[in-house]
Amino acid sequence: MELSSWSSRLVDVSLAVGKPSFYALLSDFLKQITDFDEMVILHFSLSHQPKLLLQKNIIKGDDFEKYLNSAHVLDPFYRMGMDNGKKGFFRLSDISPIDYSQFESYYNSYFRYLKIIDEIGYLIQLPDDGGFIHIEMANFAGSPLFLETRLQQFTEIFSVVERLVIQHQQTNVADAGICVEHNYIEEFHRKFATKVCTPREHEVVLLMLQGYSVKSMAQKMALGIETIKMHRKNIYMKLSIGSQPELLALFIDLLAVTEPPVLEDPLFLKIENDKRLARRVRLNA
Repeated sequence: MELSSWSSRLVDVSLAVGKPSFYALLSDFLKQITDFDEMVILHFSLSHQPKLLLQKNIIKGDDFEKYLNSAHVLDPFYRMGMDNGKKGFFRLSDISPIDYSQFESYYNSYFRYLKIIDEIGYLIQLPDDGGFIHIEMANFAGSPLFLETRLQQFTEIFSVVERLVIQHQQTNVADAGICVEHNYIEEFHRKFATKVCTPREHEVVLLMLQGYSVKSMAQKMALGIETIKMHRKNIYMKLSIGSQPELLALFIDLLAVTEPPVLEDPLFLKIENDKRLARRVRLNA
């Protein structure tokens, strides 16, 4: 990256703070470091549904609406920014809960429907908003992995990008007047399986939804592998499923049809409703 080009792009981004062109110019600035197949910039907050601020190079077959409406709640970047208030530059393979090759298959099966081979991104916490901005850059099958030297450059300029994004969000008035609705997805995530499962089983359910393996769950919960297997067996029996992907599919499908407010365990309500329907069928048979 030539210093003159880098400086020129940085000036362009700085002058665009508070303007509609800001994120497009920020994308061009970051592309001076290295090329990428896709960039997505998202605004996450508990006060409203995720907002797509920029998507470059839209790929055919990318069911991104499903990600925005529900699946984002299990994205490792989202969970890191929301649960832990983390900020900085991260690589997906470094924050994924299990072996990356396993997680990649698990992730692509439900979230993006694309063969992502490498994903990197910024998490920028917004002090006045209570949420954060996620800037994601990804390469798909056929493209190379991001070079370590380039990743180091992304890390080194984090403070610059963070300052510009925070200034933009604080001065941007484009969102004024937008009706803000309660983001019920986090409430759904917290209550899912709480009434159907024991508290310990519920912990296991949440980790399974994030892609944790039996071994990694045992390490995180400081329990034996056989104990985790016992909890998993009980969960499968209670939910009438047989695998971790089936649990994820159940979560996503139920979230898609659940409307706010989420006052109790949505899974319990589904199971009870299924029982009532089964009784009616038997009575009418």
